Amino acid sequence: MNKPDDSFHVYLRALEPADAEITCRWRNDETYRRGVESMKRYISPETEKRWIEQAIRDHEDLKAARFGIVLKESGELIGLVHLSKIDLVNRHANVGSLIGEDRHRGKGFVSEARFLLFEYGFMELGLECISTRILETNTASIRSAERFGYVKEGVLRRRVYKEGAFRNLIAYSMLREEFMKKREEVRGEQGPAG
Repeated sequence: MNKPDDSFHVYLRALEPADAEITCRWRNDETYRRGVESMKRYISPETEKRWIEQAIRDHEDLKAARFGIVLKESGELIGLVHLSKIDLVNRHANVGSLIGEDRHRGKGFVSEARFLLFEYGFMELGLECISTRILETNTASIRSAERFGYVKEGVLRRRVYKEGAFRNLIAYSMLREEFMKKREEVRGEQGPAG
């Protein structure tokens, strides 16, 4: 199955200060907060504005690569995807994603955005491994990660206190060679040896 960029439903773009208005609403959404490992907090517009400004600085300094996920058809910002804790010595980064509204979830948009982000991480930054940790109760994200081809590395036991109980985190990763095989299946082309 060949999938050129024009067959993707989404594209990635750099974050902009004006994005804070919409991302603030997403971060205060109860559905989103239940699925992430961080503690429950309410985000003010000013806090979100400062977070976006810091995300832009981190992106410029290559501490993180944070992108908006945009629907090609409408130009609507529907989510966020990022590489964080980028370590160019050991060639590793963590990945995370968010689809902002329920109406856009479960449609494969995060998988497309993740694919584009992994191309960037492996082919442009030269990473060797990209990893993530998913809250055990976030079954939708676990299914998405496994369908994408992540390899389960293990369980971080009772790592997060959430909704009155200690919860496990599931650790997943993908190596460069694993992604390159996936890329060949999706795009029908091989990347540079590496």
